[in-house]
Amino acid sequence: MTDARAQRIVLIALFLAIALAAVAPIRNYDLFWHLATGRWIAEHHALPRTDPFSIAADQVAWINGEWLFQVIAWGMNEVTGLEGLSFVRALLAAVTFTLVYLLSKRDLLLTCIAFAGAMQTFDFRPSGVAMLFLVLTIAARSWIAHAVLAALWINIHPSALLAPGVAALSTRRVAPVLASAAALLINPYGWRSVIAPLELMSRIGSGEFVNAEWLPSRVTQFPLLYVCVLGGAVAFVWKREEWWRVALFAALAYLAIRHVRHQGLFFAAFPLLMPRIETRRSLAYTGAAAAVLLVLFTADHRLGVAPERFPKNSVARLRQTGLGGNIYNPDQFGGFLIWSFYPQRRALTDGRNELHATYMREYARARVDQRAWRALLRKYRIDLAVDEYRAPLEVVDAITGQRQTMPASLAYWPRREWALIGFDEAAMVFARRDAYPQDALAHWEIRESVPDAR
Repeated sequence: MTDARAQRIVLIALFLAIALAAVAPIRNYDLFWHLATGRWIAEHHALPRTDPFSIAADQVAWINGEWLFQVIAWGMNEVTGLEGLSFVRALLAAVTFTLVYLLSKRDLLLTCIAFAGAMQTFDFRPSGVAMLFLVLTIAARSWIAHAVLAALWINIHPSALLAPGVAALSTRRVAPVLASAAALLINPYGWRSVIAPLELMSRIGSGEFVNAEWLPSRVTQFPLLYVCVLGGAVAFVWKREEWWRVALFAALAYLAIRHVRHQGLFFAAFPLLMPRIETRRSLAYTGAAAAVLLVLFTADHRLGVAPERFPKNSVARLRQTGLGGNIYNPDQFGGFLIWSFYPQRRALTDGRNELHATYMREYARARVDQRAWRALLRKYRIDLAVDEYRAPLEVVDAITGQRQTMPASLAYWPRREWALIGFDEAAMVFARRDAYPQDALAHWEIRESVPDAR
């Protein structure tokens, strides 16, 4: 067998193995408000100027820098359905890391290690597509290519702000840098699309709100990230390499350690930046196979929506009831509720923290003050609730002063005021008794059940 034929076989096998290993259910909470926005744009033939979906959003300008992804994702969903998006996710991963393999001078071992590391946070979402654009930008050499990539990237994910810096390091020429920087302004919002991500990062740094994706990457949770960062540092000391590779590696490693959401960018670039270290072919094949098999046998390969993360069955039951009104929800369920019910019913909030600053302050007070909690429900005219399971609460009896522990749902949704009308493994559904006719609630109410007491 010739070397060329062997390489083609390895390439095809790598693509198929990654595609198979990367098939997984939808787990990212934000995908659904992305899909809903894509649908809104298609229906209105325009971009929303303010948030049209959630009740509690501040009526400020919405700089939606991911609109192109949203339209494309919605179109794909129209063709494939939610189950098909699991395969789209797998193809995105296969295309990205097969390209990484080709551009890293066919370093199979590092490519598969990077794939295994990226899969901890990878999903079909704008940041997943951004990984592909980072790889293409590192490989690009002409100023035209850098301009085209930056112009597309900035309309898919704000990490496009990295494009001029990547161009500066990888080409060391002025033209690609200027072309890339100018192309960032080719978006519906102009310079505001460049400023908005920086403003969001400053707000996150101030501690105004907490989002799991913006938390630091803990070594106990992401050990492979730290192994790759440490291995890269040792490799760069041991083997002399171009300085720009060291600089870009350090920058991406810092971002990945600083914020969980940036890990994908680091892993996508990791094999392209690392020094080329020759290993025995048998060792490379064995290590590469082990990395892919690790993902294959430890990942969840169901299709569609992960029911333990999304209130899939609860939402189906709520739809059956025909009960209308505004819905209380924790932010992680907001996108799914928007996708499921808008415009017939309105969700309270979702994962776009930058649009809900006022509500987040109100919510922080309401979770520890019963009067503030009731005031919040009144302010937003909440008649329905799709709430998550919470740990039991310790409450104080206002008359006796005695402390007792009780299921959280009984504290926040007392049954004399709220009827339990559905639940599944992700959420419970409640309806306010005085908002609907008694006979309507009687048909759907689940009596003598406290799901979060089990």
